[in-house]
Amino acid sequence: MSATTPFINSLLEAGFKGTTYTGGVIKLKLFTGNLPSSAGVEVTGGGYVAQTLTFASASVKKITSAQVTFTNLPTTTIVAYGVYSGATLITEKLITPSFTADLSTNELKVTFDFSLNA
Repeated sequence: MSATTPFINSLLEAGFKGTTYTGGVIKLKLFTGNLPSSAGVEVTGGGYVAQTLTFASASVKKITSAQVTFTNLPTTTIVAYGVYSGATLITEKLITPSFTADLSTNELKVTFDFSLNA
């Protein structure tokens, strides 16, 4: 999964120049219709709220979030997600089988992995 240039630049500057990372809270948002960067529309309605991601320590150039749960989702087709640092899109992806939907409770449980292959 590739990250956007503004996000990577901010990480590089923090790591190599000793600057403070000034990105925002990391959130995962769900989208209908398409990817966020390709006219996707963020889900609205029901009890949908973008979820804040928290992470364990990185290992082997990979960091993994704790599981988040979207509850009371509206009746809609969710086709993609976007991960944001504040208003900056970090990465996006069409939904894959790694998302587990529990239709009996109208929940979507997600764990997010991010790795750098530099």
